Parts: sequence; C-alpha cells; structure tokens
Amino acid sequence: MEKNWTTKAVFDLNPAQQAAVEAGDGPQLILAGAGSGKTRTIVHRIGHLIANHGIAPHRILAVTFTNKAAAELKTRLSDLIGDDGGGVVSGTFHALSLRFLRRYADVLGYPKSFQVIDADDQRALVKRILKARNIASERLHPSYLIGWIEHCKHAGLLPAQAESQMWSGIDLRDLYGEYQSQLLQLERMDFSDLMMNVVRLLREVPDIATALRTRFDHVLVDEYQDTNPVQHEWLTLLCSEHRNLTVVGDDDQSIYGWRGADVRHILDFEHMWPNMAVGIHRLEENYRSTPSILTLANAVIADSAERHEKVLKATREDGKQPAWKVCNDEYDEARQIAKFLEHRHDYGVAWDDMAVLYRSNRQSLALEQILRQEEMPYQIIGGVGFFERLEIKDALAFWAILNRCGDSMHLLRIVNKPKRGIGNKGQEQIAEALAASGLRAYEWLDVVAGGQADGVAKKLQPLAALIMRLRDGLEAMPDRGLMAILEQTTYIDSLQSFGELEAESRLENIRTLQAYIELTLQEGLAPIEFMDRAALLQSGEENDGEDTPRINLMSLHRAKGLEFDSVVLAGVEEGLLPHQRAIDEGDTDEERRLLYVGITRAKNALLITSARQRRVFGDMHFPMPSQFIKDLDKAVLHKDMPAPVQTSSLSMAHESGLDIGSSVSHPSFGEGVVLELEGSGDATRISVEFERAGLKRLMLKYAALRVL
Repeated sequence: MEKNWTTKAVFDLNPAQQAAVEAGDGPQLILAGAGSGKTRTIVHRIGHLIANHGIAPHRILAVTFTNKAAAELKTRLSDLIGDDGGGVVSGTFHALSLRFLRRYADVLGYPKSFQVIDADDQRALVKRILKARNIASERLHPSYLIGWIEHCKHAGLLPAQAESQMWSGIDLRDLYGEYQSQLLQLERMDFSDLMMNVVRLLREVPDIATALRTRFDHVLVDEYQDTNPVQHEWLTLLCSEHRNLTVVGDDDQSIYGWRGADVRHILDFEHMWPNMAVGIHRLEENYRSTPSILTLANAVIADSAERHEKVLKATREDGKQPAWKVCNDEYDEARQIAKFLEHRHDYGVAWDDMAVLYRSNRQSLALEQILRQEEMPYQIIGGVGFFERLEIKDALAFWAILNRCGDSMHLLRIVNKPKRGIGNKGQEQIAEALAASGLRAYEWLDVVAGGQADGVAKKLQPLAALIMRLRDGLEAMPDRGLMAILEQTTYIDSLQSFGELEAESRLENIRTLQAYIELTLQEGLAPIEFMDRAALLQSGEENDGEDTPRINLMSLHRAKGLEFDSVVLAGVEEGLLPHQRAIDEGDTDEERRLLYVGITRAKNALLITSARQRRVFGDMHFPMPSQFIKDLDKAVLHKDMPAPVQTSSLSMAHESGLDIGSSVSHPSFGEGVVLELEGSGDATRISVEFERAGLKRLMLKYAALRVL
C-alpha cells in the first residue's frame, strides 16, 4: 500500500515538488511561487513522512491561516492517505491554540471551560471600560483601542511589556491592563489571547512547554510569510527541540505588514536555526497563468529590494498579452473596464470568473455606477458597497435633512452624531414627537430651531439652527453644503477617535462622495433624485438572485489566494499603487508585492488601467503612471495610450513659445525640459523633466512656466 502511494507521488509531482516532499529532518523552507502547487506539496510531504519515515499521523501538526485552507488540507489528506486524514492534527493557529488551552488554561488562572469573546461582546466590554473612566468615544473610539491592543498582542507584548502609548491624554497601556483584568474576571479570552496565552505557556511553564514540544515530531505551516511575531514565536518555541519545522510561503506575496505580518521571518528563516543545515526548495513551475502574464509578474517583482531569488515558469501555452490602458479619468476607466469584461463574457468567460481589483475602496464608486448603468452584474467581495459604508450613510443623512429630502430615519441616524447626550430612550422620545407633529423630519427641525420644542428635543436646537443658517447659501455651494454641515457639526473631527489611518480612510470616502455629488448635480439632478440614485446603487437590484454569477470587485489585499480567468487591476498609478502613504514613508516594496499578487491572480487575460486625471478629495489630480510599470518593455506589456500631441494643444503651446525639448523654469520645481504636450484648450497638459524634482505633469494653463 505504501509502495503504491510512493509511486503515485513521484508520478504526480514535478522534480522541485518531489525534492521538497522527500527532504529529510530539520528546518525546511519551501519557497512556493504563485500557482506552483504548494498545497499539493504540503499534503504529499505529510504522506511521505507517514509512508516512508514511519511517523505516526497523530505526531504530525499542520498549521494554516484560515478555516477554508484547513478544510482543503484535510480533504486532500483524506484523498491521499484515506481514513479522514489518518489522524494528522491540522487547523488554524487559533483553533489549535484553543485546543491546547482547553487542557492547560487553568495554569494561567483561567478555567478550562473559558469562553472566547466575540467581536460584539468585546466592543461592549471596551465601551464599559471607557464609560467607567468617563472617556467619551469622541476622545478615544473603542475600535481604535481594540486595534491598538491587537497590535500589542500580535507583537507578543503583554500590558507590562508594551511601550507607553498616550492618545488624547489617555494612557492606552493602562487601559490594556484593565481590559485583560476584566477578561480574566469574565473567564473570557479574545482571539489574540489564544495565541498569546499558548506562547506564555511555552515561555513561562517548563513542564507544559516540554509536554507541548514533545507532542509532535514534525510541524508544517502554510503561508509562512504572513506570520506576525507572536505566531512566529509560537512555531519556533513549539519546534525548539526536534527542529523539524517545514514552512511553506512566498516572500513575494507578503502584503500584510499593516496588520503585523513580518516578511523578515521568511527572508531570515535559514539564519534562525544556528548550527543546522536548512533545506531550501524553490517551486517555480506555475500551473495557473499564461507565459505572458508570468513574464510580466517576473519583471515587476524582479526589482523588489530584498527577496529570495525565484522565477515563475509557465506550464501552459501562451495567450493574450497583458495590456496597460491609460484612460482620461475614473469614469472613462470604468467604461473601458466594462468594455473589457463584456468582451471576455462574449468570448465565453462566466461573469464570476472575472475580477476587478483595486488598492483603495473608494475606487469602487465609479465602477459600481458604470457596471450598473451597463446592466452588468457585480458584487463587492470582503467589504460593502460605497453607499453602504457607515460614514457615507451618516454623511448622506446630514445632507438629505439639510436639502429637505430627508425622512425620520435620516434624522434619527444623526441626532446623536456627534454625541449630544441623546441615548436610546431619548431617540424614542424624538421619534414619538416627530410622529405626533405630523410634519416631515426637516420641517419638524424648523420648529425645533425656533425654540418650540420640549424635553430631549431641545438638545437638537443648535443642530436645527445650524441647518437653517446653511440653507441660505446652498445654491452657492457645489456640494450643496455636504462638507459645511459635516465640519460645522464636528462630525469630521469626531472621525479622529478612530485613529489616524482609519480616520484618513473614512474622510477619503466622504471627500469622494463630495466629488460625486458635485459631478451629479452638474447633470441637473435635484437632491431627491440624487438620493434615489444612491439608493438604487445600494440596493443591488440589478442582480436577479443570490445564485446569479457576478463580476467580483475587491481590494488587492482581499484577492490573495484567489484566481480568475480574467483580471483587471484598476488605478495602477502613483498615489494609489504605490499608495501615497508608502511613497511618503519612502518604502514602496510591499506595494510592489501587492501589484505582483494582483497580476498572478489572472489565468488568461489581464488588463491594467490608470487615469490621466482623477478626482481625489474633491480636487482634480493628474497622477503619473505607477513607478512599477511605466518602464516595462512593450514585449512584456502592451501599452495602449492616447496620442500625446494634438493640434490645438500645440497651437496653445507655440503661442507661449513652448515646444517639445524647450528648456523651461518653474517657480517651485526649478529648471527642466519639456517632454510631452497633450490635450486641448484649457485642458492642455505638459510633461516636464525637472533637474531637481523629476518628472511632473502639469496643466499648461496654470503651470507658470517660463521659457529659457
């Protein structure tokens, strides 16, 4: 039986996979490129250890990151060696930690019957702690505190070990300690505690550490490049005696640094086991994508600052060359994407075998509008549609009331945003008063503004008065008062309690909404008609039913581990991919890996898009193409760019004495040379390579250039 299995393994695996499967004891690093059959390799290595090394199945531990990956591993093990996986112990980091703690939690002061706190209860607990200390959510939002505590636990830091962290004069480390004490009293652990407490056992309790370390003879872990410090310590402590740790991963796909993952774990793996010969195996044969797509992927990742050398090699025949299309703006981009997807659908590709991937969630707005306009089915994966986001629903509620098209639900949504001391009971009283008045919500607020309100409704008088004042100037505001009311009610300021990054993301979405309102009202729509359009986009009524195949819209981070026949990477330009934050910090390497992950999701067709102009925060920006792709040879990437020079633009430039090759001076950027002129009339743009500032793309009308 064992001999038959071994013969089958040799037949099914390529030489690199087979070498990884048959590697001996000690640390083994399997560098598995995208689409290279890593799960197959893990499963066959486990089978090889059982069949050819005599390792008992229950002495083998296989660790994954997701329940889906754990289920797939178990199914494949069952198919390969039968007997429901033969008793191999497998699961996610969290599931396995829970299993260990069910036996040893009492040593840490918890009962063995402790429960895991869910997200809602965790949030409620943090709210109670903050309320007991009279800390309003406007000063410190519960989600920010939870996120900071998670960050500490991912780094393996208990309250006493965490660095002092102050926020709005509040000691977060002290709150972390209080949170842990409360959890212990409630006999609860959160999900991060599961990992942290197993590490505590391995660090602090010698007898239990020995029992855990000797429980398994071999440990294998998938997606090793995604481990955070506490997961890395969990693994290394568990394997510190037998050292039979096999890690499988790809440093080129390490894209979760923002949530604690550290690519150094896989880059430095061979240096973490002193005096040990570490086996290194490279899986480079790709079974997913066409040669052209892989050529592009290899070219993009080759310039990564530090990586294990590997080159993806195709096992399929070639197909369509990947294309890069430069569009006029985000709406032209969305139309070009829709045209590409429609063409692929006509070619026979199912809607649900296509995906549009983007760096920022705000990019979904134009895509949602155009796809719905073209009656093409779509779904947002791993997130919510633009108009379903909390800050967008809040902003539209304020705007609708201000523009006399809001109802009682809009009013009740904003009566305590920001906090006005109106609790649930108060909101019920306001709803009753509004219903008794027989007035529309915005009409009733006019009454409140005039001082004709009793009870809790009096607390709305300042808001109502502000709304009346703003209405006088709505016609002069392109966004009909959106930002004015959000700023003057301090709603915008209240976002800061979420923490810097989250607040920035939410504000970015609001400014995207502002630009969309301005653009839509220019079409002549009334505010009520705008609200109708937003409601239809939110409803998703274009979908026939739950089982209707739909185009997948998702972030690049969400797409990792997935594959599609046809993929669009939208907005591959400076400021989006790489993200402006990474550019400002001077480290864009993870952004490059993110693009690589996006490219390698595609099996047969790949379109990359960027826009010459894009609305950001309500202003028109003129981004440069992404530094990652602008220098790629046409043999790698077909470049579809509009003609750079038009007669009208040349005429305007010549009147100013400008031409291609002219030497010019700019008040801020210094001296440079004109490389390109494009567009027409007032929209003429000029590209100049400045000696100090590098390449800049400017509106000629406002460029203030002087010919030298």
